[in-house]
Amino acid sequence: MTVVNEASIDLPDFSDPATFADQVPHEAFDQVRSMSGLYWQPTEYGTLREGFWLATRFADIVAVEAKSQEVTCKQGFNFPLNILSESPEQAEFNSHMLMRKDPPDHGRMRRVAAAAFGPRVVARFDGWIRDIVNEALDSALAKPEFDWVVEVGKYIPSRVVARVLGVADDRIEDVVDWTDAVFAVSSEADAGAKQSEAAQALYMYCAELQQAKLRAPDDDVATALAQAVERGDLNDTEFLTFIGLLLVAGYETTHTLINHSMRLIVENDEIRKYAGDALEEGTVDRLVDEFLRYITPAMNMARIATTDFEIAGTTIRKDDMIQLMFVAANRDPAVFSRPHEFDPHRPETATLTFGSGPHRCLGSALAKLELRILFEQLAERGVKLELNGEPKRGWSAWINQLHSLPVRVV
Repeated sequence: MTVVNEASIDLPDFSDPATFADQVPHEAFDQVRSMSGLYWQPTEYGTLREGFWLATRFADIVAVEAKSQEVTCKQGFNFPLNILSESPEQAEFNSHMLMRKDPPDHGRMRRVAAAAFGPRVVARFDGWIRDIVNEALDSALAKPEFDWVVEVGKYIPSRVVARVLGVADDRIEDVVDWTDAVFAVSSEADAGAKQSEAAQALYMYCAELQQAKLRAPDDDVATALAQAVERGDLNDTEFLTFIGLLLVAGYETTHTLINHSMRLIVENDEIRKYAGDALEEGTVDRLVDEFLRYITPAMNMARIATTDFEIAGTTIRKDDMIQLMFVAANRDPAVFSRPHEFDPHRPETATLTFGSGPHRCLGSALAKLELRILFEQLAERGVKLELNGEPKRGWSAWINQLHSLPVRVV
């Protein structure tokens, strides 16, 4: 297939993690978004057709995600496609993962756990999440300088997701290590093999967790899913992949959100003022929504065409990959006024940070609550931090990672 892109001579390679090493390439996304149709990115690995279509407009992404018959996640949901490097045994195992399911099977699995992550249920977590946030701040702020990512960004979401799922305290650091290993290699050509290796230990622990929850049930998601297996609503492999997904995704997205939010605050006085004003005015939820839009922790997801169809005037062929660039759509001027400005007072509040359609993220309410409580507790302590060194971004074309944020208390 030969695809000619208009005015693309100065565009970077969107399949290369180096393109995202210093910052998200928003100027390049602006150029792509201004083109007619979708943009074709050639690549030598990771797809079925030596390249993928880049969807950067809000409406185009919503339209693709609504096409439950024309696109699939079964072959993978991010670039590079895992299925290209999986053994037959690995492919069979991973086919039971929620993110690799299409409707209606996806809905069957999702309904088993969805109730545990609804806004009304999550609101009842406020007290014990506040305790976890204060534990992190007590430890971090006792030091005159520290790495925000290590002391706060990792601590809070790892303890929260562990509590929700029922992970023992002495295994939390293992979960963090496994998750970091998975996402550290997520954009390499041989990512599938490395991710599988990193995930193996995680799934072994999930199997232990399943048996432990059947022996001693508790009020947590792992118990609910283990009992769903006993009822026949899930099979054993679906349990393992579901718990593994919730552990990894529940940690990484919020981890990235917490890290970049503080980076924006310590680097930008206007954003620091916005944060302070929101706390005084009681509009922290709007502030959190704007951080989510502006940062977009999971920058993209992918879909594979199951048949030929047209989107935005572009003919998509069977087996084509469409890269849904949420991070670009959240800066779409057709939806957001002054899209590159941080403005928690903006009237446009619907974003694609958590996706749309049947695959919209289960944990959105939990991530928002964690960041809101963190801001509230920082304000209660009257804490001000400033940058104390060079922040270090991750090496990923998928997750908007921040690996280090040195700060000092002032």
